[in-house]
Amino acid sequence: MVECQITLIHPGDDPEDDEKTVVFAEMNPIGRDEFQSAGVNGYKAQKQFVIWAEEYDEQPELQHGNKRLTIYRTYGARPDGKIELYAAERVGNHGR
Repeated sequence: MVECQITLIHPGDDPEDDEKTVVFAEMNPIGRDEFQSAGVNGYKAQKQFVIWAEEYDEQPELQHGNKRLTIYRTYGARPDGKIELYAAERVGNHGR
């Protein structure tokens, strides 16, 4: 587990119109099974991020470093009040 900051994104019509929320997250690697199941759905799984559930408002994208990723699956809220966000690049997606 690595602690980091991510930006949750509700995309706007233009990138300047994006609604962005910066949060702290725990970053975990994606397991082989998760990587394979994401690939079946056209995603290249990147990371799992764990944040407080109350900070997540159904944002479909996030930014970590210089990578903009799609949140393709969530899990939670867990008993500890956190939610798991599974983030990936769309296969063939080169960003906006």
